[in-house]
Amino acid sequence: MNINQRKAGILLSYTLTVINALVGFVYIPLLIHFLGKSEYGLYQLMGSFLIYLSLFDFGLSNTVTRYYSKYLALNNEKGKENLLALSIVIYLSLTIVLIIVGIIFYFFLEQIFNDSLTKLEILTAKKMYIIILITAAVTIATSVFNAIINANERFVFLKGLSIVQTIMRPLVVYAVFSIEASALIVVIIQAIINISGVILKIYYSFRKLNVKIRYHHWDKNLFKEMLRYSFFVFITALMDQIFWNSDQVILGILVGTSSVAVYSIGSQIVMYYMTLSTAMSGVFLPSITKSVTKEDSNKELTNTFIKVGRLQFILLGAVLSGFILFGKEFIFIWVGHSFSQAYYIILILIIPFTIDLIQNIGLTILQAKNLHSFRAIVFLGMSVINIIASIPLAIKYGGIGTAFATGIAYLIGNGFIMNFYYYQKAKLDIFLFWYEIGKISIPIIIATGIGIFIDKIPIESQILSLIIKISIYLIIYISLVWRLSMNNYEKILVLNPLKKVINFDK
Repeated sequence: MNINQRKAGILLSYTLTVINALVGFVYIPLLIHFLGKSEYGLYQLMGSFLIYLSLFDFGLSNTVTRYYSKYLALNNEKGKENLLALSIVIYLSLTIVLIIVGIIFYFFLEQIFNDSLTKLEILTAKKMYIIILITAAVTIATSVFNAIINANERFVFLKGLSIVQTIMRPLVVYAVFSIEASALIVVIIQAIINISGVILKIYYSFRKLNVKIRYHHWDKNLFKEMLRYSFFVFITALMDQIFWNSDQVILGILVGTSSVAVYSIGSQIVMYYMTLSTAMSGVFLPSITKSVTKEDSNKELTNTFIKVGRLQFILLGAVLSGFILFGKEFIFIWVGHSFSQAYYIILILIIPFTIDLIQNIGLTILQAKNLHSFRAIVFLGMSVINIIASIPLAIKYGGIGTAFATGIAYLIGNGFIMNFYYYQKAKLDIFLFWYEIGKISIPIIIATGIGIFIDKIPIESQILSLIIKISIYLIIYISLVWRLSMNNYEKILVLNPLKKVINFDK
């Protein structure tokens, strides 16, 4: 039985998003209960370093996916084999650099956190850092296999593996916590699960995809093109991480682990929100690369841009408006009143971030057209401004201040500058895009207005109250959006999900 990998990949991506959210809603309170607020903050702080160390991939995973997809479209077996051989050499070189830099940085950890962490916390942080460095090194050295599977559009395996890993993590942690609980144990368990996933990807690449890695010749032009492409993908990824992780590092250095814990709750919700969007757009780099290689028209790319953007906004609009109305009550139930500031941090971040999320298929189009360097430059400038503004705001206002700096930077970078670039250089009809988004905004605004009155319904049980109010609101939201803004294509997706989960081939 043949499986449409792209459609199944999107379905599994949303399944993974739901599972991530459900697991997180249980897992995070579990960690806070066993570890305490400060040690949980330490765990989140050191987790930020894993993300920064993973940047030593330097954007090569996306680069290999892009060029491998190109060779697949051209049926160039020799080109695929040579590309992988060249990529392996680069990845191993990057891993060596990562280990050297990581070891050097290890000896400065105590100086960096001396004013904000206790001696015991610094000692634990060092142990966690060693595990994190090993995990990052293994991940970087084998990243080519993730790119291979992605380029072959085997999304069922990739997403299925992620789902299994997501479910296993809290189960194993809970089992071990019944004996002994610590942040270090959590990091060790996560390292074992991640490295096990890497081994399975290597096995799948060789046994199921029959991948051949063979050096044929030194392709100087390909090497230069890969480096240039990777550099700007890396800069973009670096800027994204600066936006979403530097705030926690800044708070950890200047304020302390409790502030990091509160901010991490906010950023966790933002990440769940983001995956609702990227689950759909994330599977399109191979297919859009093939479209660009075959020189499909800008009109067709614009149609994809709008089609995906509308679907993303319908979904994100429900979450955003719902969180505005009921988010504070949800935070209280989920992690307690001591994390109440997370509600405001989340709103400050996700409102401007929504612009980027409903347009993130545009980044995929830029990558396929090799036009993503401008976005990298824009984000470089905005990230520098963000860090400079975050430091004094963190000292004075804590997590709220750093979130405000990030939100404003994102609004300027994505809300204004990138929309201009999409229109001028990528030749996407950005005015038509926002016209379509505007039509969906009207019922969302109406639903939010009605939701204000729904929130005033008096129900004694706090959990039951939240469930009933959200249920009523979703019924009203879906009814209004269905009648006032959804087109026939979008209605078919809802009415016939088994036959047609999503169709961007036409």
